[in-house]
Amino acid sequence: MNMDGGEETDLVADLLATPFWGRTFEEKLEIVRKGRPTPQLNLTNQGKGYVRHFQSTNYERYSWLTASVKSCKLYCWKCILFSTERVGVWNHAGFVNLSCLSKAAIRHQSTTGHLQATVLSKTFGQNQVDPQLDEQVRREKELYNEKVKKNREILKKLIDCVIFLGKQELSLRGHDESKDPTNKGNYVELLSFLAEHDTDLYYHLSTNKAFTGTSDQIQNDLISAIAEVMGEEIRREMNRAPFVVVMVDETTDVSNIGQLALMLRYVTDTGVKERFVRFDVATGNKRADDIAALLIRFLEDHDCLDKVVAQCFDGAAATASGLNEVQAKVKEKAPMALFTHCYAHQLNLVLTQGVSKLRECKTFFSHLNGLAEFFSRTPTCTQLLDDICQRRLPRVEPSRWQCSSDLVNEVFEKRAALQELFEHILEHLDDYNDESVRCADDYKDHLENFEFVFLLSTFRGIFEYSDVLFRVLENKKLDVQFCLKIVDDVCYTIGKEKGRFADIFESTVRVAGAPSARRGQAEEDIRARYQKLHSDIVDNIVAQIGNRFKDHEKLLFLSLLDPQQFKAYRKKFPDSVFSSLTQSHGSLFDLTRLKTELTVMYAMAGFEGKLPADLLAFLQQNALKESLCQLYTLACLAVTIPVATASVERALSAHKRVETYSRSTNGETRLSSLASMAIEKDLLLELNHTGVLYNRVVELFVSKESRMDFVFI
Repeated sequence: MNMDGGEETDLVADLLATPFWGRTFEEKLEIVRKGRPTPQLNLTNQGKGYVRHFQSTNYERYSWLTASVKSCKLYCWKCILFSTERVGVWNHAGFVNLSCLSKAAIRHQSTTGHLQATVLSKTFGQNQVDPQLDEQVRREKELYNEKVKKNREILKKLIDCVIFLGKQELSLRGHDESKDPTNKGNYVELLSFLAEHDTDLYYHLSTNKAFTGTSDQIQNDLISAIAEVMGEEIRREMNRAPFVVVMVDETTDVSNIGQLALMLRYVTDTGVKERFVRFDVATGNKRADDIAALLIRFLEDHDCLDKVVAQCFDGAAATASGLNEVQAKVKEKAPMALFTHCYAHQLNLVLTQGVSKLRECKTFFSHLNGLAEFFSRTPTCTQLLDDICQRRLPRVEPSRWQCSSDLVNEVFEKRAALQELFEHILEHLDDYNDESVRCADDYKDHLENFEFVFLLSTFRGIFEYSDVLFRVLENKKLDVQFCLKIVDDVCYTIGKEKGRFADIFESTVRVAGAPSARRGQAEEDIRARYQKLHSDIVDNIVAQIGNRFKDHEKLLFLSLLDPQQFKAYRKKFPDSVFSSLTQSHGSLFDLTRLKTELTVMYAMAGFEGKLPADLLAFLQQNALKESLCQLYTLACLAVTIPVATASVERALSAHKRVETYSRSTNGETRLSSLASMAIEKDLLLELNHTGVLYNRVVELFVSKESRMDFVFI
C-alpha cells in the first residue's frame, strides 16, 4: 500500500487529529459547507498475480465515502463528523481492504451509528440547540485540556525519572519483577519514593489502572523517545556543521557480543562536539564489505556523506575485516574521508593490533593482563604485593584487550619479586582461597616460562622507543611534517630490533633456562622458531605503522595553523605547506582569499599563541566568521579532524557501565538509547534547560501510547 499526490490540506487527517466535536460552531459550519473531500488516492492491494487499485468512481457509488491522502485510507465522512463512537474503522482507524470494499461499504451504511450520523448531518444547524451544544463543547474542551495538562505533568515526572537514571548510568528494571519483590527496580522504586512527597503522583499510581507508567513497554517507549529527541538534535547540529568525521570503536558486552560504537565529530557555534550516536552489532565474521556498508549506510542515514573529511577506526572488528579495505571502500563514497587518528592513541593501537594475529603474542598479553587483574581481586593479595614488591602493577584497561608498556616494564623489573610473592602464597595455602592458590601456581609457572620471559624482553625493547615517541608526537601534533619524520624514524629503529635477537635470546636463557624442545625438534630448530617469532613481531608492527599513517601526508596543511611557526611564516609564507592544502582540500576554499587571510593572521599579535581550537573560538566570539570566512573554514577543518584526541574511548567506558547494570534482555536498541543518555549528558541537560525536551518527548511518546489523553485540543 502506498500513496501519491493529494490536496494541499488533508481535511480528513486534520479532523482525525482535532475532532469535529471539539471545534467551534462557526468552524463546524465551515467544514460542513466545504463538504466531503474526494482526493485521488493511490491505494493498492497486492493479490496473487495481480494488483487491485482504488477507483475514484467509488466516491459516486457511496455518497458518504471520503479518504485521507496522508494515511492512504478510506473513511465515512458523515461518521467522522457526527458519529457518537470515538473508535471505529470508518471514523477512526480507516479502511484499506479493497477486496471486500463493496461488501463492507454496504454493511456500514446500514448500521445504526451511520444512520444516526446521517440524520445529524442533514439537520445540523437547523435548530437553536447547536449553539447551546457549542457552549457545552467549549466547556467539555476546557475540562478535557485541564485533564491533559494534569496527565502531561504526570508524564513529565516519568520522563524525569528515566532521564535521572539514564544520565546516572543506572538500570531501570530490577531482576525480580514479581508482584511483591523486595526491590522492584530503580525506576519503579524512584517513582514510589517521589510519590511519597507528591500527592498527584501518589494518586495517579494508586488509582489509575489503565496507565500507571511503570510497565516495561512504557519504560522502553520513554527511553526510545528521549534518545530520539537527542538524535534529532545531533542531526540539527551536524546539518549546520561544514565538516564531519566518523569515529568507530569496538567493545564486547557481557554476552560476549561485539559492539561497534559509532560517533560523529563536527564543529558547532560553541566548539567541537564528539557525539555518540549508537551501538551496532559487530559479529566476528563480518567482512570488509559488511563493515564498510554499515558505515556508509550510517552516514547516508545522517545525510552527511558529502561532509566526511576523515574516518577513524579502533577495535578488532574493523581490523579483522581488513582495515585498509574498509577505509578504501568508504573513500569510494566519500573521497575526502582521510584515514587518520590521534597520534599517540594510533601508535598504541598499532603496537596492539600489529601482533594480535600472532597466537603466541595474544596468549602472552592475555596472561600479562590476567597477572595485573589478579592483585585487584582481594585486599589480601593487594597488601601482599605492597609488602613484597613495594609497588603496585598498572591497572589494566577494561574496555578492550590492549598491551601496556607500563605493565610490561613493571613485570620485567619486578619479575623476581613477583616469583617470590607467588611462592609465598603456595607456601601458605591456608591463608588463601582455592582460586588464588590456583592462579598463583599458574602465574609462577608463566614467570619461569622461557616463551613468556622472551616476549616480555622483546616488547620491553619495542616499548622503550614507542613511549618516547608518544610524548614527542603529543607535543608536536600540529607539526605534521615533523611527526611523519618521527614515524619514519621509529619504523627504522624498531626494524633494527631484529639485530638484538641474539642478546634477547641468550639473556632469556640465563634467567629462565633453555626453552623446552618439542618431540624430535633440534636445538637449532628451537632457536630458529624464536628468531622467526621475533622477526614477525617487528615486521608486523612496522607494516602496521606504514599502513595506518600513509594518509597523514595529506594533513601537512595543519602546519598552517601551528602557532609555533607563526613568527617564521610572518617572514616567509609557507608556500609548500599551502600547496599541500591545495592538493588535498583545494575545492573547499577560495585559495586566493585564504592566503590573504592567513597572511593577516600571521602578522597580527592578537592571533599569536592560538591553537586551532583557540583560533576557532576567537573567530566565533568576535563575530569574525564572515569577515575571515576562509580562515574560519580552515580552522573548522583542522579541529574537526581528530589528530590529537581519542574520545571514542569515552563511549566505551560508559557503555561498559551501562551494560553492567543493564539486563541482557534489554535488547540492542534499548541499550543504545540508555547509552546515549549516559554518554551525552551535556546534550541531555542542554535540551532539558531549553525546554525543548519535554514537549518533543511527549509528542513521540503519544504516537505509541493512547491509554491516556496527552494531546491538547
